[in-house]
Amino acid sequence: MLAVVCKRLMLAVHFRSLGSLFLLALLSACVQAPLKPPSEGFAAQGRVNIRSQNQANTAAFHWVASPQQDVLSLSSPLGNILAQLTIQYQGGEIVNAQLQHGETIDIADQPEALLAQVTGLVLPVAGMRWWLRGQPDPKQPFTRGSNDFEQSGWMIRASDYRDGKLPYRVELSREDLRVLVLINEWSHATP
Repeated sequence: MLAVVCKRLMLAVHFRSLGSLFLLALLSACVQAPLKPPSEGFAAQGRVNIRSQNQANTAAFHWVASPQQDVLSLSSPLGNILAQLTIQYQGGEIVNAQLQHGETIDIADQPEALLAQVTGLVLPVAGMRWWLRGQPDPKQPFTRGSNDFEQSGWMIRASDYRDGKLPYRVELSREDLRVLVLINEWSHATP
C-alpha cells in the first residue's frame, strides 16, 4: 500500500516537473533576442515608391549604413541624382543630417523634416535603417503583429526573404501615405 502511494506521489511530482519545464520552454520562446545595430555596415539598392492621396513619387535608391553614418542617395528613373542625405550618428543617436541636392547643401537635426522640406518626400529615414532589414528600432517602442510591426506611427511589413536573412520587399504605411521599398541587392559595406 505504501509502495503504491509512493509511486503515485513520484508520478505526480514527475508530471509537475514536466509541466514546469514545458511552461519554462513556452515562456522562453516568447523572449526575443536583443536587436543589434549594423556592426559591419550594410548597403542596399533598389526602388522606392511613395504614394499619398495627392501624389506618387518613384526613385531609385542606394543606402549605405554603418554605426557612424547613413548615406541615402535618391536618383531619378534615368539615373540622375536627385538628392543625397547623410545622417551622422554618435552612440546610436542622430547628431545631424546633411542633404545635398544640386549645388545646395542643407543641414538640420531631423533628417525626415529636412528631406520633406527640401524634396517634398516623406520618408521615415531614422527608423528605416532598421526597418529595411525587417527589424524594429530597438530604442523605440513597437507592437509586433503576426507578420508585421508598428513603430513610430508606421506599420511595417517586410517580406520576400530570398536568402532567409534579409527582406527584398518592405511596405510602410501611415494614415494615407504608403511607401513601398523594393530591394534589388544587399551587401556588406561601410561608408
